[in-house]
Amino acid sequence: MFRLENPRSESFQKFLRAQGPLRVRFTEAIAEMGEELPLWVDDLTTPRMAVHTGRGWLAPLGRSEAILANLEDMERLSAQMEESEGYLKFSSVSLKVQKAVERRRKLIRGSPVGMFILDKKDFRPVFSTHRIESLKTGDAKTLAENSPYDQGEEYALARIQNAPTAAIRVDGELASYMVVHANGSIGMLHTMDRFRGQGLARVVVSALVEAQFARGREAYCYIVEGNEASERVFESVGFRRVMDVYWSAFERREI
Repeated sequence: MFRLENPRSESFQKFLRAQGPLRVRFTEAIAEMGEELPLWVDDLTTPRMAVHTGRGWLAPLGRSEAILANLEDMERLSAQMEESEGYLKFSSVSLKVQKAVERRRKLIRGSPVGMFILDKKDFRPVFSTHRIESLKTGDAKTLAENSPYDQGEEYALARIQNAPTAAIRVDGELASYMVVHANGSIGMLHTMDRFRGQGLARVVVSALVEAQFARGREAYCYIVEGNEASERVFESVGFRRVMDVYWSAFERREI
């Protein structure tokens, strides 16, 4: 694979346009991370697959046969990331890609997730008398403590400092909040137990979507399969499920 230095090249943009909804994984990650986002392609002139890395995960995109053809190169990339835990970890891949890789490498675990996108024309924001504010750096510890996916304090702090956030405080106490992830999706939505049932999550989601649209970004998110409460929140403001994707960990061969 080749390191992609210019993601704005016409050949790469043409590749992205052909990827359907999954293209936002790259367009929004590039917009969010800029030159800090490590990108590779199988061919600089006519890419058939691309991959970017982050926090131990590889995010491959493209034709399954092209992904398979570059499996060993991706294993090398994976081995360079301490957070990979010794596995070949793929984020947000289609079932077709997961099944294709599974024929070559043993699947350790695969978590189904819904990918949701909000078109501007479908946006139905929810408002409240509560004031929307940004998270503070001192909130990073709280975010890390409430993250079900071991997103540590360092990551939470980076999201607070580097992207829009939305939060509601009640009498000075953090009640509900959300951030923009490094891949450009919105997430980490959480409402403290004693403030649930008041519709705060819908208000926070609406505020962060407005912030994303205001800076020219798309609004998309991932919801773990079976989390019906989150699905109701996001669908109520206009999100629609566009794909089922998987976070998959495979046995990694040392090259």
